[in-house]
Amino acid sequence: MPVLKLLGGLRRFGGGQQQVSGKTVRDVLGRLPAQVLFPEGGLNRDLEVLVNGRNISFLAGLETALAPDDRVTIFLHGARGYPGG
Repeated sequence: MPVLKLLGGLRRFGGGQQQVSGKTVRDVLGRLPAQVLFPEGGLNRDLEVLVNGRNISFLAGLETALAPDDRVTIFLHGARGYPGG
């Protein structure tokens, strides 16, 4: 099963590493509150989602396929200052 790791402020939704089921990144993200991930219909622009260290925007986005040994890491990048600011 893929491993999901939430960093920073997202740890409140299940910090540390946890094994999750899902065939795509979208399936795995479905475990988290929608208002955090998709506040305006699309993926929150303050989030970075990595699969095995590679940003999903350079892969197949939310439809990136996951293998059983993949690692999905999600964190708030905060490059714009305070998230949402």
